[in-house]
Amino acid sequence: MENQEMSSPEKEGQQNEKELKFSFLRSFVLLIKYLKDVINIRDGVDFEGSVEAIRKDIDFKGVNIWILGASIVIASVGLNVNSTAVIIGAMLISPLMGPIMGVGLAIGINNLFMLKRSLKSLGTAVLISVVVSTVYFLLTPFGEVQSELIARTRPNLLDVLIAFFGGIALVVAKTKKGTIASTIYGVAIATALMPPLCTAGYGLANANWSFFFGAFYLFIINSVFIILATWLIVKYLKFPLTSYIDKAKQKKVTQYIWIFTIIIFLPSSYTFWQSIQESIFKSSAENFIAENFEFAESEVINKKVHYTTNEGTPLIEVYLIGKPISEETKKMLNKKMLSYSLENTELKIYQSEDNTHEITSRLTSEVKSGIIEEIYKKNQEIIEDKDEKIKLLENEINKMGLSRIPFTSLSKEVKMQYEDVIGMEVGKTVFTNFENKQDTSTTVLVRWSPNLDAETKQAKKNSLQKWLRVRLDDDKLKVVSY
Repeated sequence: MENQEMSSPEKEGQQNEKELKFSFLRSFVLLIKYLKDVINIRDGVDFEGSVEAIRKDIDFKGVNIWILGASIVIASVGLNVNSTAVIIGAMLISPLMGPIMGVGLAIGINNLFMLKRSLKSLGTAVLISVVVSTVYFLLTPFGEVQSELIARTRPNLLDVLIAFFGGIALVVAKTKKGTIASTIYGVAIATALMPPLCTAGYGLANANWSFFFGAFYLFIINSVFIILATWLIVKYLKFPLTSYIDKAKQKKVTQYIWIFTIIIFLPSSYTFWQSIQESIFKSSAENFIAENFEFAESEVINKKVHYTTNEGTPLIEVYLIGKPISEETKKMLNKKMLSYSLENTELKIYQSEDNTHEITSRLTSEVKSGIIEEIYKKNQEIIEDKDEKIKLLENEINKMGLSRIPFTSLSKEVKMQYEDVIGMEVGKTVFTNFENKQDTSTTVLVRWSPNLDAETKQAKKNSLQKWLRVRLDDDKLKVVSY
């Protein structure tokens, strides 16, 4: 009896444990089933409607060409004036997505005719976009490089992710009955197909090849990964094939798709890595400045961090106001840069002594920054102006030294060849157009015999001028009759 009583609680515990395990397992199975239902996109797929909807947007004729042209101009204007709102408008009306999705669908359902149509339409659209935007940027009076243009010249891994998941969202929306317009508009904005082509046009118009290739590569990234996303979803949903090919050939096609995708993917991964490195560098530089530029009698009023420079070396610029720091302190700061992984970085410190502590304490950092930058700019302008004057004076001295004219022998030669000359003067004259041009030249004043008629006098003057220019080796020399 005791054994039975002792075993009864144990049996009850085991039963409860079994029930608990069963309950947990059942809950887990139900959760998995629920999640499958939630993420399921196979139900309600409109195969025929989806194919027909994508097929209608492939061709570029009539209305689509006009919409494309309007989109190109709007995007170019937006890039030109740096307006995000205008660029978004161009993205929304751009019809470029149609042939790109057509390529992905055609590969997925083995429709060779649709693939040819899609590639032809896409090539036409790209050519028109680049040509029209190039013409626009050749004619436009604005030539400054704006941030919206620069943003489309350095594609990286993030652009790949945007294009891929944007493509998935778009093709999934297209496969459902009743187009989800908000999804299509969102994808159009996210993938931004038109602005890169217009930026490539800007690069062509200004012979800026880094802009052209960077922007065109961004367009290729967007297109390829939208195509890849479309192909994957079409395969996952098992769209009916238009024509059947053997498994070996199908495998080859799949391999080509992935190889081409990886080739496009690798450069963007490199630029993404570079972006990460730049971010790390800027963070280290900011920490270095914040932790080491605290001085009793001087203050940091501005700082600039450059990851890339014309010299190829990263650069940190620090502007100080107050008592200048010593050379020893500068050497110590350069040594400390090593502990912040800034080994190959150049440090430039700009200083301006200011003993007016009362005024300094009242100035905000922003105002101080403006003052110091203005001082350095003015100093730079003064130096450049002096350099220009020195060059001008050197040129004048050289001209005077090279233009010493043997007047006595020259006058004899002139009289011997031109008997009608009864007087001659030689000197330097200075010309200006009162804007930006000033020049010095040799002028020969010649008095002719009054017996000469105007036509003869002009002919002899021209002849004399040609001879003197050769004789004195001076193409600017002028002969003036009086």
